[in-house]
Amino acid sequence: MEFEELRTLTRIRLSTGALPREKCQVTWFGPGAGQPCDLCRRPITRAEIECECEQAGGPTLRFHQACFAIWDDERRQPTDGAS
Repeated sequence: MEFEELRTLTRIRLSTGALPREKCQVTWFGPGAGQPCDLCRRPITRAEIECECEQAGGPTLRFHQACFAIWDDERRQPTDGAS
């Protein structure tokens, strides 16, 4: 998936609540284990870096390292209702 497609997908998932805007409580990086990425939905292979993002009171999110960086950047952007 191309970079701009991932940004657009991230914005959609943030606006629908499919991805949270809250920052991670704890973040772990390591080799993937084949789990799907919570952004692009592709498996995160052992050859790729996986980011596990523990959320307070929510599920642990899993991202490719690049997908995590895009989500982390986009989640900080003001929402449409912000001034």
